[in-house]
Amino acid sequence: MNTFKILCLTLPFALAIQSSQAQDTVRYTGKTLVNADYHHGQLSPVMGVHSIQTFRANREHPELAENFGWTYNHAPMLAYWNNKFYIEYLSDQVGESIPPGQTLVQSSTDGYTWTKPEVVFPIYRIPDGTTKEGRTDVAKDLDAVMHQRMGFYVSTKNVFLVLGFYAISFDAKDDPNDGHGIGRAVREIQADGKYGPIYFIHYNPGYSEKNTKYPLYTRSKSKTFIDACNELLSNKLMTQQWNEEADRKDPLITLQKQYKAFSYYHLPDGRVVGLWKNALTAISTDNGKSWPENASRAPGFVNSNAKIWGQKLRMAIMPPYIILQNIDGL
Repeated sequence: MNTFKILCLTLPFALAIQSSQAQDTVRYTGKTLVNADYHHGQLSPVMGVHSIQTFRANREHPELAENFGWTYNHAPMLAYWNNKFYIEYLSDQVGESIPPGQTLVQSSTDGYTWTKPEVVFPIYRIPDGTTKEGRTDVAKDLDAVMHQRMGFYVSTKNVFLVLGFYAISFDAKDDPNDGHGIGRAVREIQADGKYGPIYFIHYNPGYSEKNTKYPLYTRSKSKTFIDACNELLSNKLMTQQWNEEADRKDPLITLQKQYKAFSYYHLPDGRVVGLWKNALTAISTDNGKSWPENASRAPGFVNSNAKIWGQKLRMAIMPPYIILQNIDGL
């Protein structure tokens, strides 16, 4: 089950950083604290917030689900493009990072009624004999798993990309985001809802067109698609989200510390607030081209060290920032 809940904080979260240029970090200055032992924080419900189930797994009757009957569905990413909502999520057959894995997409015109999930990045067979640094395992009839912190990208010319990362996980105790995966795949979602061919937009060390299933994006016959991929690769705030899956010294990544689940928003003065798991935060003054050497724990934040999301709202009647929390179920 994938359920999404938007928690609108009417408390003075991050207001200090907007009103004072002297403030050096995002902080929470309210008096109401969450109880991190509960997924809802034991906070009072917000009137008008709707929780919507977009998909329900069904192992016994897969035809009523996504035709596979897989029961681990996780990491939903939400986008809105061309008057339609899109959700991308990864799926494993029985449990987290236990192969095989694949990535699926749903869409909706109203946010309430969702299409049946479609496979956007299918099962990927790892060549027999493949090994991974730090492990003694040797691949035999092994499939990849998916692990992605970034799902979608809309280019300045309105090209809509969907992305997923093919990772190697030998068993439930292996780490799919240890920098030793295969690479990040990409394809275009077109206005009619159809998908373009699958390419790799970035390979991890040891992988290339010679030993992978999909070609590099530059092989595409679509100039607009290639331009969109190049634009994405040059956007340091976008590629910072790739940090966990990328090689630990990948020059594409600005801040190479192993901070997880990066999200960001811009302040009125143009600075960028970065947020990571464990309530870590830092501020970039050059749109993500550089960051302080170390992120710090955001003062006043109380959470269970899970993902957090910061975003500036357009509506003046609402508080200027919200936290978007995704609640993942089996």
